[in-house]
Amino acid sequence: MRKKLSAALAAGALVMLTLCGALTFSGRARAAEPVALPILMYHHISKAADQCGKHVISPQTLEGDLQYLADNGYTAVTTADLIAYVDQGKALPEKPVMITFDDGQLSVLEYALPLLERYDSRAVAAIVGAYADLYTGNEDRNINYACMTWEDVKKLSQSGRVEIANHTYDMHNLDEGRKGCHINSGESSSAYEEAFTADLLKNQQKITRAIGCQPLAFAYPFGILCDEAREVLEQQGYRVAFTCTEAVNQLTGDPAELMELCRYNRSNNVDRASFFAQWN
Repeated sequence: MRKKLSAALAAGALVMLTLCGALTFSGRARAAEPVALPILMYHHISKAADQCGKHVISPQTLEGDLQYLADNGYTAVTTADLIAYVDQGKALPEKPVMITFDDGQLSVLEYALPLLERYDSRAVAAIVGAYADLYTGNEDRNINYACMTWEDVKKLSQSGRVEIANHTYDMHNLDEGRKGCHINSGESSSAYEEAFTADLLKNQQKITRAIGCQPLAFAYPFGILCDEAREVLEQQGYRVAFTCTEAVNQLTGDPAELMELCRYNRSNNVDRASFFAQWN
């Protein structure tokens, strides 16, 4: 009898260990199958044909993309949805997709927002703080190149259609001694941490002042990342970070997966069928 009881207890313990092993860091059941999440990366939108190219699309291209997503059953999600999926086990839509806009161009407010409303969609806009400062109080509102003011960023957020993400305050450059927010060769970890933290928090404070809440998502300038940057982001409470690596994300519920999300750059030079064929 004792042998049978011991065997039963051992078997029960094995079952419990197996079940516990199926839990993620957040304590919820790990997804039985990974959730495929493609993310689109847009920048500027222009009606001027001579501006359109690798990082600038026409309003017609954006509308066609949104129509394609709607026709093919995709549902746009936000970073809040991803965090709820990881932390609470809240299910994502059957065919989730994410739409992002980098840099903070005025065209996002003028062209993208009305289209997001028309197609009942949502997006994430990553703001470079120095650009918003430059155009705040500036009467230059040329849609061909102007960036949003902080009041514009507030309007975008209040629309309920667009989340605001941090894209550094003034590290969006490649030719001023640092490549994006990457650590420099020979730079000490402590010196880098101080520099990046100062820039990150400066933009974070400005975004928070504009929209009333702290951003939890960050977009790496030019997709250039390093371990030191990720450590700073995690220390400051960021939960989601976007790269420029082109691949479909496969989410299992592991929070770490959200810190290096891949995105497909949307070029106006690529036809829609070819662009979306990358996912399917």
